[in-house]
Amino acid sequence: MKKVFVFLLVSLISCKKEEKNISKPEIPEIKKEKSLVEKEIDDPFLFLSLKDTIDVKTLEFPFELERNAICVTISISYGWNAFDDRIHYIFSEDSIINAFKEKIPKSYLKGKRYKKKVEKIKLNNKKKSELLASLKAEKTINFQKYNQTDFTIDSNKISRCIVTDNNGYSITFLQNNTYNSFFYYAPIFALNKCDDETINKSVLKEFIELLKIWKVEL
Repeated sequence: MKKVFVFLLVSLISCKKEEKNISKPEIPEIKKEKSLVEKEIDDPFLFLSLKDTIDVKTLEFPFELERNAICVTISISYGWNAFDDRIHYIFSEDSIINAFKEKIPKSYLKGKRYKKKVEKIKLNNKKKSELLASLKAEKTINFQKYNQTDFTIDSNKISRCIVTDNNGYSITFLQNNTYNSFFYYAPIFALNKCDDETINKSVLKEFIELLKIWKVEL
């Protein structure tokens, strides 16, 4: 009887030890994956190298910018069309992105039919991600070293290239009341079909590439 009791006691202690050694299965922690936009928002905010000081007479905007916010404005002048387009992309310090589109009548057109119109553009996450990528692109950053005068080369020759009813393109970068602005009329024609020694085609080519980064149709 005593031997039986000892056997049962040893068996009970052994079972207790086995229970302690059996660890509970680990349940993997489910982490919410950040979207591409959220990942990019975590990056340090961008400060552009801008040169010129803005005033109300220089550029007109349908909104006020917060401190450190960046506005990228793309303007397209459509030759003989009555209205031109101006699109504003606003990147705030917390990376909230807004977009506005203006339709602006030619300055010589008057009357109720020719009023400036402003509408807000809806942006999905994919488009916001593309815009952030365009803003932080190397070509966007590097182009800020240029001035409008860099599109031309000093030469004794006179420009003989003439084209009409084409589009003019400009892109402006604005932050903290300073800006850089660049404009060129018929850039594709000037690059590919204009044999003009006064055109700095190296800078012009970079300008065209910059517009393409910002999804401008040329």
